[in-house]
Formats: sequence, C-alpha cells, structure tokens
Amino acid sequence: MRFRFTAALVLVAIVISTAGARAAGPRAQSGLDWQIDPARSEVRFTVTKLGFSDVTGLFHDSEGSIYYDEDRPEVSRVQWRVRVASVKTDASTRDSTLQQPEYFDAAHHPYLEFASRSVRELNDGRLEVAGQITMRGVTRPLTLAVRIQTGSAPRFETDFTVDRYDFGITGGSVMGRLIGRTVRVHLVAAVRPRAGINGGVR
Repeated sequence: MRFRFTAALVLVAIVISTAGARAAGPRAQSGLDWQIDPARSEVRFTVTKLGFSDVTGLFHDSEGSIYYDEDRPEVSRVQWRVRVASVKTDASTRDSTLQQPEYFDAAHHPYLEFASRSVRELNDGRLEVAGQITMRGVTRPLTLAVRIQTGSAPRFETDFTVDRYDFGITGGSVMGRLIGRTVRVHLVAAVRPRAGINGGVR
C-alpha cells in the first residue's frame, strides 16, 4: 500500500510540474523590434585617392530592422541593406562611375547587405555583432563593435574597414590603382518602432 501511495504522489507531482511548465511557456522576449529610419541614419564611407586626398560618399537609401533586447543582448539581431544607386559623393560623374561593373555593378547587385549571426555584450558595454556583409555579390564575414545610445528609441553606431578587393571592387586597371584598397566605413542606425509593433502606427 505504501508503495502505491508513494507512486501516486510522484505521479501527481509530475502532472503538476508539467502543467506549470505549459502554463509558463517559453521565456517571454523582453526586447523590441525596430525599423531602421534612413532619414536619420548614416551610411558613410571614405577612401584615399592618390595617396593623400580623401573621397567621402554617403548612401541615402537604406532599409532594415533591429531586434534589440537590453536584458539579453545575445538574442538581438540586425538586418540592413543599402541601395547602391543612392550613393552621393561630391561629383555626379563619380556617382555614376560607382554604378559600373568595375565598382559596385549596381545593375546586377543593387544592394549592399549585412545580416547578423550572433551578438554578445562586451565588458565596456558595446555589442560585438558578428555577421556577413555582401557587396557586389560577394559575401564575407564581418564582426562589428557597436556603440549604443539608449533611450526611448536606441541608436547604434559603429566604424570598421573593408578591403574593396575582397569584394571584386577593383575600379579598373588604371583608376583602381590610384584609389586605396582600404575603405573606412561609418554607420549610424537610428530606429523607429516598426508599424504595428512596439506601439507603432498600424
């Protein structure tokens, strides 16, 4: 009798535990979904020409989303793409040249893209965002150290460099040699609530 009574208690405990787990469900996400606001964001690159003169360009058309969880940064994620045709430098002829096959080849590859694969918080409060960047149809790994400005809508900022030759952006056999291979990139992602999410407009 005692064995049956003990077994019954164990069975009841298992049932109660299972029911409680189902009621609790998976851990709720505490983060928020944000839409990158291109009007307040910045995608800027700088490259050195002739060994001493810097050329700076801005991409004005981009789109993407950021899911950011301040309590659990490791579940955060980002996707961002930039339209190549939106680039502006200080010369319209240069802007047109950058669309050509020896540069971004906008006709076949209209976007530059980045997608995160992992996120972790660094000791200084920045985020280490590892992912993949795609330019001119070539995808390579890229790890970013991202600074955060918190508030009602967070703001994310990072600087990094890329070797344009890694993506086949050679610039031709003549002009390409007059332009530095290393491209310095500055990104600022200002965000707004996604429509219908986080209290955004439906």
